[in-house]
Amino acid sequence: MIFGSRREKEVIKLIKEHLNTVLQACEKFKTGIERDDEKALKDVCELEKIGDTIRRDIALKLYEGAFIPAVRANLYRFSEVVDEVLDTLEDCAIEYLNLPEKLDEDVKAYCVTIAEINLKMSRDLVLAFESLEKKADLKDVTLKIRTREEMIDKITHDLYRHLMQKDVDSFWKGKAISDFIVSLVNVSDLIEDAGDIIQILNVSMR
Repeated sequence: MIFGSRREKEVIKLIKEHLNTVLQACEKFKTGIERDDEKALKDVCELEKIGDTIRRDIALKLYEGAFIPAVRANLYRFSEVVDEVLDTLEDCAIEYLNLPEKLDEDVKAYCVTIAEINLKMSRDLVLAFESLEKKADLKDVTLKIRTREEMIDKITHDLYRHLMQKDVDSFWKGKAISDFIVSLVNVSDLIEDAGDIIQILNVSMR
């Protein structure tokens, strides 16, 4: 363990809860779109509210004096980015529920694949933070995060190319689908950003 004081341990415990909330939200979201499970998608929104509370608690503990200033700033930024992941997952869930009609099965298959990789990235992020806590090597797990994000970029490119071949009978229907996909892809970008901050923390805590 590299965190010794009571306040520091409390912050680390809260960050782990925050990351676990992201993991649960990714699991619920994947289930929601895979099975068209409205309850699972609404659970994502509830998890986002839980995440907001955890983020506020982290901020309060940090402002009370946990960690040296440089580390404190990076941990605060980390909690903000993790919370942005939850915010974006909530956007995804709401946008999916508000689609004017169900996605075509071929388009849905692409989206489920992206959601599944997002879920794997959230697990990687948990492992990355645990590695930071234990002073273990971060190289492999952070490489996995970057590699998975690149996979999503490629899938997204293929998906948009596929969508361009489809006829859309209204502008707003097309926009709703596009907004949903943009939010879905942004989840991976934010998880990658959080992984980058873990690497910065790893350097600043040496």
